[in-house]
Amino acid sequence: MPAHFLSDDEAEDAQDRGIAIVKIGPGQRLKFKAIARMGISKEHAKWCPVAVATYRFSPVITINEDQVATLSLDEKEELVNACPDRILELNEEGNIVAAEDAEHMATFTEDLYYAQQAMKKRPEDEDFVSVVQSKDRFLFSVEGTGAMDAEEILMSSLRVLKDRLNYLAQEVENLKDLM
Repeated sequence: MPAHFLSDDEAEDAQDRGIAIVKIGPGQRLKFKAIARMGISKEHAKWCPVAVATYRFSPVITINEDQVATLSLDEKEELVNACPDRILELNEEGNIVAAEDAEHMATFTEDLYYAQQAMKKRPEDEDFVSVVQSKDRFLFSVEGTGAMDAEEILMSSLRVLKDRLNYLAQEVENLKDLM
């Protein structure tokens, strides 16, 4: 008997069969008393629906077309292959462009930096490609334990954040009234 669903509709829409508490054979019955208690992970980790939650700043990839134009095709290929995340590629015309999903792949660009430094004719020359962190955009990732969907976890956490910010705004207003 699954102890996972609140309604028949929820059971039909589910991707699993619920959490089995006990298995009983044909003709057997079970009699027990139970206390169900809802809690939050602030009280105990067993109520935490999140396995992993991470964020990182979104990279901004800028290609200096003028500097790249000074490179030979072999040097361009070397620059594209220097980055282990494969955030750059050569198009049909032999120009360096950002890969289609480069924003999500760019995590380690130090090799690209060193390859550029080696290719520059003078150390003070501008970089061929720059990868910097965005100040106002980030990539957020949530993995759930299965108790809640990742989207449901995110929406719930945003509701809590909104409530806390509203509370803070109200307290600030109360302080202004006292002054």
